[in-house]
Amino acid sequence: MKRAKLSIATAAVTIAMMATAVPGAQAAGKTFKVDFIFDGYTYPYFAPMAQGVRAAAKLYPSLKINIINANNSGPTESSDIATAVAAGVQGIILNTIEESVTAAAQKAAAAGVPIITIDRDITAPSARIAFIGDNDFVLGREMTQQALSYLAAHKVPKPWNVVLLEGTLGASTAIDRWQGALGVLKPLEKNGSVKIVLNTSANFATNTAQSVMSAELAKTTNIQLVICGNDAMALGVETALKDHGIPPGKVLVTGADAQPESLTAIGNGWQLNTVTHAPYLEAAWAVEAMANYLLYKVKPPAKFSGHNILVPMVVVTKANLASVGAWGTPAVVPPLPYGKSQSFKS
Repeated sequence: MKRAKLSIATAAVTIAMMATAVPGAQAAGKTFKVDFIFDGYTYPYFAPMAQGVRAAAKLYPSLKINIINANNSGPTESSDIATAVAAGVQGIILNTIEESVTAAAQKAAAAGVPIITIDRDITAPSARIAFIGDNDFVLGREMTQQALSYLAAHKVPKPWNVVLLEGTLGASTAIDRWQGALGVLKPLEKNGSVKIVLNTSANFATNTAQSVMSAELAKTTNIQLVICGNDAMALGVETALKDHGIPPGKVLVTGADAQPESLTAIGNGWQLNTVTHAPYLEAAWAVEAMANYLLYKVKPPAKFSGHNILVPMVVVTKANLASVGAWGTPAVVPPLPYGKSQSFKS
């Protein structure tokens, strides 16, 4: 009898300890409404982002995530944020389209709705719990530096004439990548090694980049390098080069995102490099970050400066092409690097 009483008491203590040890045990059975508001499907890059949200949401049934397509419109996205707040959502995962959306995000935060930004940030970091993406300044710098190193290694005569195509004006990704590239180019332009012959936006769009590049090639084909803020623009540039009878490798083209078609283009010699940006991984981590905050009240710890959670980046060339998946999606999504998290197959 004493042994039975002891066992019952021990079990009770064990259960109590387990309840204390499991973060967010008090949230058991509660559900949270979360809106994922994103650019939409205008650009192919964002489709794997939506897929990542859906996949990660399955791991967190307490989160009821509604996916909202803002159709590549800043005003629409701002309206979507206001609608979400009025509907009483408990969280917003926001893929910021442009800087103007910041005001709507600040109003949501002031109303007590936690926001996690993904891929593109708002200009008021204090209005969000975390940003999950990459360091786009570093991305722009690294893809540019690799291309210039290639030109130097192959003893291409200087000055190198360079075309620089920026993405959507006002988007943090476009601004930071452009500035990262300029940070490498400007000193070389100053010493006469580089001449920037065109510096303009092609709006992250394939057709726009093709049109812009075709117009430039009509003026001159003396171009050694085209730096594109994403792979969609790089593909448009490559089509323009083909249309003008320029063979692969004659003009180097850089990009970013590891878009499947660009991986093929690298293999065929039409594109020199791309950089993984991993929208699927960003999305999965955003869901886990929101789960940590809503279920367990866990924010990114102080070691993450500015609450910026950076995804791994890889510069992709022919040398490592075989090891990179489409859109930089890993075969196994690693856990969010803080809080309560888990890995899963993509």
